[in-house]
Amino acid sequence: MDSQVPIRDPTENDLLVEFERQHIPGHYKPFYILKRHNLFVTIQQFPYIWNCFMRLDKIALREFEVMQRLRDLYLVLPMVLLMNAQAKVRFAFELACSTAVPEAHSILRDAIESAAHGHRLASDPQLLKPWLEKNDSEAAKKVFGKEFEYEKAARLFDGLPELHRLWKQFSEFGSHININSILSRFEINQTAADMEYRLNYTGVSDAKLFVMALFEMVLAFGKIENVIFKLGKDRLQLDHELTTMRARYEAEREAVQQRIIRSFRVQPPSIP
Repeated sequence: MDSQVPIRDPTENDLLVEFERQHIPGHYKPFYILKRHNLFVTIQQFPYIWNCFMRLDKIALREFEVMQRLRDLYLVLPMVLLMNAQAKVRFAFELACSTAVPEAHSILRDAIESAAHGHRLASDPQLLKPWLEKNDSEAAKKVFGKEFEYEKAARLFDGLPELHRLWKQFSEFGSHININSILSRFEINQTAADMEYRLNYTGVSDAKLFVMALFEMVLAFGKIENVIFKLGKDRLQLDHELTTMRARYEAEREAVQQRIIRSFRVQPPSIP
């Protein structure tokens, strides 16, 4: 019979390279190690979500590569803002996989806003000048406020209703300080004599909610990718490999959704 090797918890030597072991101070190491350990465990336990995100990330990179040289100069700033959005999504998803979900939501909210700014500028190139000069003149500042800061649903997120909904949602649970954004982070134990409280930097208590949070982030990234494709459609639709990549992602996303339904007996988030 084959002997079974008992599963052991990873050690500091497993998770950190020599440089990190030498230079990360002792008081900081538990936080640093736990974050990395959680990332590895998430990838290992939920590879179908991680792989789905990686496929979408690769699509976005190919789209940026195709759009790197532009004749339509009014698209330069919108594409830069969308590249900024994709970079923020990467940081957000990595934090989420490290079980720092509130921080991930905060950064994802910024990513969505960056994508919305890019979409708005591409839709109305006349806004480029006040966007760039908002700190230089009162007139530009006034136009910027009207078009980008107020009545966001009708202006900044015009044509992007689902991204607007997600932006509000991630604002509530990430960026804005309120009971919803901090409650899950604290453990509170009350006795007859006193109350003890402790901060948990990372961690989730419900695997089902965690998986749905990760999947919703993938869906949000998918909506940002749709904006990239929309702005560069005239050129991007001619890239047959990109068309194949996007079709494969759509099929994989649907497969992930069905797997979540089977595994957790719950309907995961969906975005039209």
